[in-house]
Amino acid sequence: MNAVVGAIEQNAASIQRLRHQASLQGVHLVITPELALTGYPPEDLLLREGFINRAEATLQDLRDPTLPPVIVGTALMGSSEIPLAQPADSRAHVGSRLTVANAAAVVDASGVVAVATKRLLPNYDVFDEQRYFQPGVGPGCIINVAGAALGVLICEDIWSPAPAAELIARGATVLVVANASPFARGRQSDREAMLAQRATESNCPIVYVNMVGGQDELVFDGQSVVVDATGTVIARGSSFLEELLVVELEVAPSNVGTDVVAPMHFIDGLHANYVAEPRGDVADVYDALVMGTRDYLRKNGFRSAILGVSGGVDSALVAAIAVDAVGSSAVRGFAMPSRYSSDHSLSDAAELCQRLDMSLDTIAIEEAHVAFHAMLQPVLDEVVGLTDENLQSRIRGVLLMAISNATGAIVLTTGNKSEMATGYSTLYGDSAGGFAVIKDVPKTLVYELCRYRNELAVELGDPEPIPVNILTKAPSAELRPDQRDDQSLPPYDVLDAVLARYIDDDQTASALVAEGYDRDMVLRITGLVDRSEYKRRQMPPGVRISTKAFGRDRRMPITNAFRPEQQ
Repeated sequence: MNAVVGAIEQNAASIQRLRHQASLQGVHLVITPELALTGYPPEDLLLREGFINRAEATLQDLRDPTLPPVIVGTALMGSSEIPLAQPADSRAHVGSRLTVANAAAVVDASGVVAVATKRLLPNYDVFDEQRYFQPGVGPGCIINVAGAALGVLICEDIWSPAPAAELIARGATVLVVANASPFARGRQSDREAMLAQRATESNCPIVYVNMVGGQDELVFDGQSVVVDATGTVIARGSSFLEELLVVELEVAPSNVGTDVVAPMHFIDGLHANYVAEPRGDVADVYDALVMGTRDYLRKNGFRSAILGVSGGVDSALVAAIAVDAVGSSAVRGFAMPSRYSSDHSLSDAAELCQRLDMSLDTIAIEEAHVAFHAMLQPVLDEVVGLTDENLQSRIRGVLLMAISNATGAIVLTTGNKSEMATGYSTLYGDSAGGFAVIKDVPKTLVYELCRYRNELAVELGDPEPIPVNILTKAPSAELRPDQRDDQSLPPYDVLDAVLARYIDDDQTASALVAEGYDRDMVLRITGLVDRSEYKRRQMPPGVRISTKAFGRDRRMPITNAFRPEQQ
């Protein structure tokens, strides 16, 4: 399910729509993701009592005797019926004066008949749940649906053996887990490995239901999965697609748990459960970028997007993603050549936009460039070097933002993670915009994604959208004569390897040198990373595809006197 944070009534309507679809297929129980009713993560909306009250009232409206029962992920206030652990003192729970549970409420024809509360509250990576929730206490939740005893858990609870073991000891024969697990590279294989381990420990099937959709920087990949008691995957949902996955399980009858009234539909014979094939790392990243971009625009009311198209690989990838996300008619490109722009950059930009069937307008910036020189000369004497280079980028940023103001289109920036890491960008220039599509994508991965998009086009019988020349020419900002990226930065394959170790793996500079990297190069790169924090704080949000994205995951102080050579 693709939930929208704060759109409680809209999310409720989605739940009812999916329940209607399920009822036509004779299901006994519908399961929604974690916090499906409120959207995930609601963040400081959870500090507002009115928000919690609205969610609780809407939950009651889901009673419907014509539909199968449903497990609804939501936020609920703690009470005698919903016991929660209390903080040791008033300072321990700094976020809220409210006592709120991250809950999964079981609703049948009579209303809410059972509630599971999340026991383990993650407080790492992008998760900040201890700010908002109190952990559940008590015996845990087991419901009995058509003679099956289902133990209900929420996301983090399944990653530790204890919550599952407690439910199994009390008689649960199936574990059901509601999740809002965001996408990151390699995360699905980690999930399935964990589920296989937990299933074999518990000797029972596990039904793992995950959210899908984009929410600010996060994107959720779906890929809900069911494993049997041996840990074998017997059903898997699609990636990055809202869908109803109907799964049949054969379990031994039991009278354990709170009874949930389910319509007794019978289907002749067992159906083969659907098992979607994993699509591969690069394909998943591309789909995550498309969904994250589409949902950011859709959920925030933007109907169209604009971007600067330079003829380089970064803007080519962003343009392709934008077209795949919202359609070519809703994407408009702008070439903004300066005195240093090459002829091939303009022709490559034009060919790209023609292949993507998107419009391209050209606005030469020479006149503005000359005017700014004249304005600055009385105070600077000469406008040269980095000042002149950044001036060109900022002129382009001003033009794009003016067009955005006039048209209501959001500006998509085109900077990649390698540039963000090293500060190889211009504040209020190429960083000016509303959404940074590839801010978590290293430069080497940019090329892989472009090649993947071209290969996909060939498979579909379409022309390759990204011209070969864009992929083969040397990267350049074209802000001075004969400029190339490798004049300012190490080769991207070396740079990205060092950045991954320093940023994603938190390795020290001395550890990198011990691995064989040149000491001067390591200190130069790590120094650039540390000195560029103030720039990154001012960048737009963008899709998170790694476990260490700038912003939500990696939180370094701007004012920081600890230098790489001290590590």
